[in-house]
Amino acid sequence: MSREAASPVTPAPVAPGHSTPALVAQELRALALTGLTYGQNPYDVDRFRRILALSADLAAAGQPVTGPEVRRAYLQNLAHVTPLLAVEAVVVRPGRVLLIRRTDTGLWSLPGGMAEVGETPAGGAERELFEETGLRGRAAQLLGVLDARYAPNRHGLHLVTPIFLVEADGEPRPTLEASEVAFHDWDVLPPLHPGHARSLAVARQALRTGQPFFDREPERDLHAQGLTVQEGPGAAPVHKARTFPGHWKVRLARLLTRGGGWLLLQRPHTKNPATPEGRPD
Repeated sequence: MSREAASPVTPAPVAPGHSTPALVAQELRALALTGLTYGQNPYDVDRFRRILALSADLAAAGQPVTGPEVRRAYLQNLAHVTPLLAVEAVVVRPGRVLLIRRTDTGLWSLPGGMAEVGETPAGGAERELFEETGLRGRAAQLLGVLDARYAPNRHGLHLVTPIFLVEADGEPRPTLEASEVAFHDWDVLPPLHPGHARSLAVARQALRTGQPFFDREPERDLHAQGLTVQEGPGAAPVHKARTFPGHWKVRLARLLTRGGGWLLLQRPHTKNPATPEGRPD
């Protein structure tokens, strides 16, 4: 599904620094899995394994699942974690925009949903439009790329959502995912699903200006890989990659991580004599 808005001015974004526990857990998980895949130092491998376990505990906080359940789910999927890709479709008529009434919340939104493997983002927007309204169309223009951290959302996931103008003829119809479909005046919008007001504001502004919108990353310090060293008096600084010996533990961790080796990661970080093996900490 999607998001929306009436004002031609993009609403002030929510600073991504105001992270939710779910977003923090996702970022920690991504950092841990990257470290387990590419880490060289065996001590760092231990630390990344611990970070992965802590991210699972954080993800479980306040949820109807336990930390050990989330840990098992994390350990069964050791692929590199990236933001999820969603797509949204904008279909317009003079002065109006197509919205669907979602069957899950009863609120209105742009047609859209999660992209699928094997399709372009534009193709995903076209497919979602057809599935939710019955309209067949072709993506004609990229209107914006939104980061879910900048807008209120209830799912707590880090979604990246490109919004496409889709040219489509015909009349939309209700579907399994949309109890109603209708074109609405840009200035008189119905109650919108959380986050969709921003999508509509961005889309409307891009249609007026012809310039796609994207969320800018706040200023941050980026550190190059490796070390800058000076090999002698008067010598120019030289950038050298940081390397560690091919320790057997590092090689084993890489092998098991890439092959779904959850057994290595299930080993407790520290052993407590008072806590039996396998019992949740």
